[in-house]
Amino acid sequence: MNKILGIVILMFTFGATGIYLIVKDQNNQTKSSGAQANYQIVETLELKGSNTVGESFAPMLARAYLKERGALLVETKQLADPVEKYVEGVIARENKLVRIDIRAHGSSTGFKALEANQAQIGMSSRKIKDKELELLSGKYGSLIEQPIALDALAIVTYQNNPIETLTIKQIAKLFSGEITNWSEIGGQDLPIHLNSRDDNSGTWDTFKSLVLKPFDKKLAQSSARFESSIELVNAVINTPGSLGFVGVAYVDQAKLLKVSESKEEEGSKPTGYTIGTEKYPLSRKLYFYTVGDKVDDLTESFISFVTQNSGQKLTEDVGLISYYPTHYRPETLSKSTAPRYRELAVLGRRITVDFAADKNRADIDKERRDIERLKNYVKQNSHRKIVLVDFAKSERLTNLEQTLRANEIDVLDTINIDDFARAESDIEVWVL
Repeated sequence: MNKILGIVILMFTFGATGIYLIVKDQNNQTKSSGAQANYQIVETLELKGSNTVGESFAPMLARAYLKERGALLVETKQLADPVEKYVEGVIARENKLVRIDIRAHGSSTGFKALEANQAQIGMSSRKIKDKELELLSGKYGSLIEQPIALDALAIVTYQNNPIETLTIKQIAKLFSGEITNWSEIGGQDLPIHLNSRDDNSGTWDTFKSLVLKPFDKKLAQSSARFESSIELVNAVINTPGSLGFVGVAYVDQAKLLKVSESKEEEGSKPTGYTIGTEKYPLSRKLYFYTVGDKVDDLTESFISFVTQNSGQKLTEDVGLISYYPTHYRPETLSKSTAPRYRELAVLGRRITVDFAADKNRADIDKERRDIERLKNYVKQNSHRKIVLVDFAKSERLTNLEQTLRANEIDVLDTINIDDFARAESDIEVWVL
């Protein structure tokens, strides 16, 4: 009798546990899992929005964040939708399970989720639009914008395409369907197969703003549309004649094309340096957004991790660029380069920040932003010494030095270099 009673109790316990495991909320998302059942405290952080941020970068940040907090059993769970996943880990000393839920359906969905109070963080690969800002600030009183990395739109094509460089105007004509065969611009006799991100994508919004709108073009209806950057690139790789655009982190095995402002200018590829200095024509920033005057502790802790040194070091692991300035070795210099500049290149490294030599054409917002980035760099690299280099004997050099010092950025030296090849260059920032 006791044996039978024991079996009945066991079956009841199993059945109750089974019911517990499949409890769903109104969004058909699992509320509790077997792992959660063992912990008194369950914390969940929801990130929704940009696919560029959420498909690879955010999950990597989530894993690193949990491990830094001492979490054990950190694992990533892929959900049925390829752009939905969550990362969770157990913080045993706090008797807590922390889950970071990531839904990467496009930047606009992040702002909608914030408005509906369905996410703590909105991920975006574009700056918030005026109507979104008005709606969110009107409802929640305030909104915080936090740049988390620098990125760029990469123009990708099939591997054996002989074309190396496209101007922005050519890209606009290609994606509007005005040019339909590669032979029209000196390529192979192949029809052009267009591949674009979908309407919810911040990458699409950025492309539309930087490429199509300046030339009053609209995307050709023949273009294939993708929610996933990975799926778009796979289509480009596997289809001769294909052309597409994605965040630079997703280029993979596709051929990466140079982009130039005009036929008269030399094109450049998106690299750490060209993106960091925003010299690459299709550079952009990636963001986290939160609403309200105060966020919860988990949200604040995660954003702090992402925006400080630990998180920023991870950007290059997914092909992005740290929002904090980084330093690079300069290109190989010829013997004709000014000796002082060659000497500086041997001793130091150039920072991914520069300032306009002519104050009349300075981008004030960019200058303010770059000063903040430089302040963060100095805090993280207190042993480094800043050197400003100017090639045009700009009157701004002294004023810029004073501005940096006023912002607690110590300048070791300012150098004027006579170098005809760089006479039009902006004021460069170097570190020793």
